[in-house]
Amino acid sequence: MRDMTSRPVRTLVALVVVGSLVVAGVGPAVATVDDADDSWTTLPTHADGATQTPTPDDEAVLHQRGIVSRNSDPGSVTLTFAYEIPSAVTGLRVAVPVVGLEGISVAGMEGFERTERGYFLWDGETERPTVSIRMAVSDSLDSGVRGIERDDWALVSEPQTRIQVRTDARPLQTTSLDVADGEPGFARSHLAYLGPHERRNVTVADERATFVLGAEDADPERAIAFLRTANEHFDLGVQRDTITVFVLPLSGLEEGAVQAATVDTAFWVGSTSLRLDSTGSVFTHEYVHTRLSTVGREDATWLTEATAEYYGRLFAFNDGVGTYDAFLDGLRATRYAPDRRAVVLTDAETWRGTKAHYAKGAHVLAALDAEIQRRTDGEHTLRDVFAGRTEPFRNYRAFRAAVVEVTGEESIGPWLDRYATTDALPPLPENPRYYVAEPSLDPDGDGMASGAELDAGRHPFVEGAATGQLQERVADTNAGTSTGTDTGTATGTTPAPTGTDGSAPGFGAVAVLVALAVLVVGVGRRQ
Repeated sequence: MRDMTSRPVRTLVALVVVGSLVVAGVGPAVATVDDADDSWTTLPTHADGATQTPTPDDEAVLHQRGIVSRNSDPGSVTLTFAYEIPSAVTGLRVAVPVVGLEGISVAGMEGFERTERGYFLWDGETERPTVSIRMAVSDSLDSGVRGIERDDWALVSEPQTRIQVRTDARPLQTTSLDVADGEPGFARSHLAYLGPHERRNVTVADERATFVLGAEDADPERAIAFLRTANEHFDLGVQRDTITVFVLPLSGLEEGAVQAATVDTAFWVGSTSLRLDSTGSVFTHEYVHTRLSTVGREDATWLTEATAEYYGRLFAFNDGVGTYDAFLDGLRATRYAPDRRAVVLTDAETWRGTKAHYAKGAHVLAALDAEIQRRTDGEHTLRDVFAGRTEPFRNYRAFRAAVVEVTGEESIGPWLDRYATTDALPPLPENPRYYVAEPSLDPDGDGMASGAELDAGRHPFVEGAATGQLQERVADTNAGTSTGTDTGTATGTTPAPTGTDGSAPGFGAVAVLVALAVLVVGVGRRQ
């Protein structure tokens, strides 16, 4: 979705939540506490993992360790939160907002009592207090709400907690997630795989990638090659120390509403996704989520999936995946499943339940990218709008302002408004120069880099072709003022987007509806 400084969105439902909301009806109150008491301090969260440099004397670091285990009866897993409390902390209370949702219940406590508002209140004496919750899982990618479980493996997403303390020191929280002792598995970045597996670690451009291979036939070589290219050449202004790829033992014929999901710097896919056999690759889509996480909020929410869809396709294509025609067909949006409808990107109600925030979103971003390049004579691209950002765009106006700033032209604002705030669809640029993500690469394998081919009047993506040979077919919209088409009347069929819900825990469409009671963070789920 990450970073996930604010965990990306995706679907394993709403296991990732933030805020002070505590769901009502989660069991009888045992202790009473004044929730309005301002002596409680909400802890900021440090990066995943407990290891860090020594802290100053005025800093109190509380560590939360999540421990995941499978239960003897199928259909649920147990997650225990264990706390290491520094001596400077005199009070601790924990909220687990998903407790009380269907399929999630308290399995046990040690050193905690429940308050009437649903908090877990530390007794002040137990050195390592714990709270255990039981979470339902399913054997289906479509209906699993908290995770997926098969005969010999399971994948679980860790719900977010909210921790408050009383202390005179400066408090900080660190977190980690582990698989229970004695169980095979691996956990990282709020995702846990439980079951037999192999692990492969590779370093690509100073970033360590861990492949957790639950599928026996999984071959990560092509995916690793993409990571090398992406980390070295496709700069989005974000570098990670580590990323984790969980490769699930799913059948190649197994298709569902959710085919992948990203949480912070980890994501899961099926083994077939490692092949990168089309520009609509699930793997490359999820990779982008680990870079950009949640891109927009409010009426800019569509940006999260649109950027992953556009750049996932663009980066795969520039790494030699697919043909030029297939790439353009994959970007071209003309109709939105499950029914033809007019879609306004800034109005989520018009595309909810469709794939339009992927399809139209990617199409509009492709046209915007070309527009920025035209207006700046190639000095800037859409990547400059996102590069180095640490927070999502708070709304569409903020995104629009960033685009205007990069181009230096106020007039691009109304251009973007037409396609983001109405149901109009811009013409898709077909001049190949606008899709060269890195001039030094040679995606068509003809021995000449893309930049050199453009200089020589050759097509950078079609071996042996001159750019001029395509002029009858290429709609080179250099003026950038072509009339858009209304999505409600357009004909044709939009190729299916990669269909992953951005960057967050994710299984099951039903989960999203259940999650309306809480605040969900992150990025994505495939509709």
